[in-house]
Amino acid sequence: MQSIVPFQEPVTKSIAYMKDSCRRLGLTDEETNAICDPQEVRLFKLPCNVLGQTVIFPGILCLHNNARGPYKGGIRLDANVDIYETVELARVMTLKTAVSDIEFGGGKTGIRVDWPRLFTMYDKKSDDWGFMRVVARSIVERYAQVYGDLFSKHIYVPAPDMGTGPGEMAIIYNQTQDPASVTGKAEGVAGWLPGRKEATGLGVAWVTKLYVEEVMEQDLSQLTVAIQGFGNVGSHVAKYMYEMGAKIVGISDIYGGLYDAEGIRVDELLEHVAKKGTVVGFEADSISNSQLLSLPVDILIPAAAGHVIGVDEAKDVQAELIVEAANVPITLDGMEVLNSRSVPVIPDIIANSGGVVASMEEYSRSLTALLRTKEDVFSVVRHKLENSLKGALAVAEKQNIDLCRAGVELAVQRVYQSMKSRHQI
Repeated sequence: MQSIVPFQEPVTKSIAYMKDSCRRLGLTDEETNAICDPQEVRLFKLPCNVLGQTVIFPGILCLHNNARGPYKGGIRLDANVDIYETVELARVMTLKTAVSDIEFGGGKTGIRVDWPRLFTMYDKKSDDWGFMRVVARSIVERYAQVYGDLFSKHIYVPAPDMGTGPGEMAIIYNQTQDPASVTGKAEGVAGWLPGRKEATGLGVAWVTKLYVEEVMEQDLSQLTVAIQGFGNVGSHVAKYMYEMGAKIVGISDIYGGLYDAEGIRVDELLEHVAKKGTVVGFEADSISNSQLLSLPVDILIPAAAGHVIGVDEAKDVQAELIVEAANVPITLDGMEVLNSRSVPVIPDIIANSGGVVASMEEYSRSLTALLRTKEDVFSVVRHKLENSLKGALAVAEKQNIDLCRAGVELAVQRVYQSMKSRHQI
């Protein structure tokens, strides 16, 4: 039986790897399609009141798979949102929650926000963060009004993503009055979780340290690191890796980058960014984001946007290890080049899963009102990521495949078993 989907989706890394896994597992075409394809995709338009004017924002809600638990995924506000990206990110979340062995599925919301048009319409500067927050909160407030029932029934549990944060999640709570209806909530909001904000970056740093020590058999303090992206994830990756003793020689954000062969003082850089809003201007050599990807370092950590390492970038990579802190930072073609060059990659579904692991803790805490400390949360994140990495390494060795394919295979096995148990296939 052919799968029915509302569009012809391009072949992405997650689709290709999932179908490879399904073939190795001996699944039928029907079973493969049931696992790979989204269970539901909704296209919508949100008419929002922004400073007294009505602006219509188009969006996509992808509910990919709920075999292992409620659909889980962030709300993204960005000019480049499209149906393909949103479905891909929902599918990646299905894999991420499964390989982490937590009781969530995969979902995603993408809402297209044409920021240049809005800045012109309201005569605002492009760095007017206050205006951007007003827009984001107007959108999320309307979105929560439309889909609040979906959240309240715990069918789909949203969280922050690009363009949204804890403040926007508090707006969803205001609508639902249910602390378990959303994760990533602001401090002090019912059901909020200490350590949730830091969890993704901590997890990336921790799993990198584990891989370096157990697979590469080296000491992290002897290695150099470059990090692309200095938002919530990248800044915490830098902080924790710096505290672990790594020499971080390259860092960038959307405005530009830094390079210092002697090592960047991350503690001082964090103070600089808190004052200036960017890494630019810190005492170090200036580099571009593209230059950062080809620095001669031991470890490269793309922690910004997706699809930044394609074929050309993969050919120029000099790192001995890549850790995917962002979602899908390497394209399918880029991965093929890296594999041909034997450059190992710790996949996003393992490396950056600390956030969704912490979200599971926040969700559970919201249901039980059981208090968690930051160290409790960090301990769970470390434990879950260590198990994910070791599980994927075991599959990689047994199947003689790379770690990215192994992580997907471990996830597919778990999703398939849950779908069978629930008679979904």
